[in-house]
Amino acid sequence: MEFLITGLVIFLGIHSVRLVGLRGPMIAMLGQGPYAIIYSLISAVGLALIVYGHILAHPSEAIWAPPEWTRTLALFAIPVAIILVIAAYLPGHIRSFVRHPMTLGIFLWAGVHLLANGNIASMILFGSFAVWAFLTLISAYARGGSFESAGRWWADIASIAIGLGLAGAVAWFHMDLFGVAVIEFASEPTAPGI
Repeated sequence: MEFLITGLVIFLGIHSVRLVGLRGPMIAMLGQGPYAIIYSLISAVGLALIVYGHILAHPSEAIWAPPEWTRTLALFAIPVAIILVIAAYLPGHIRSFVRHPMTLGIFLWAGVHLLANGNIASMILFGSFAVWAFLTLISAYARGGSFESAGRWWADIASIAIGLGLAGAVAWFHMDLFGVAVIEFASEPTAPGI
């Protein structure tokens, strides 16, 4: 659990420099290029520790048994979250309307995972991301601002198509990647031995 918590502190800490007003001073001190490199390296170390720490902590003690509807909710909400994250990189109407689609997507992803998982490690992981995304969203919307372009329809179509494709792939390989099946298939009856 120590690796998971350390990774979360590092990863969410470096992603909070703007939230606490340190991004500008750090860029002024280091320069844009070196800041981006250091930011990326620290993020990668934090993410690696999160993944490693969650693997070590799995399975962890259960706090509560999530009801079945939380898994159904996650099945429908995660594609929306992935579409929002993809839309952050494309100049579509989704990005223009939402203004902060990546952070909103992360909040949605973390929130539904928090509801659908009742063990301590998952609650720490997804709870941390949900709180971070919520605070970041409040700060971002308070700052205001908007994109110059109202958006392009091809970008919205691409965001939805790529997002749904990725969501399908993640659902299909979720068991292999994270040890939890999203899609459960009925096993075929085996033929009796001859």
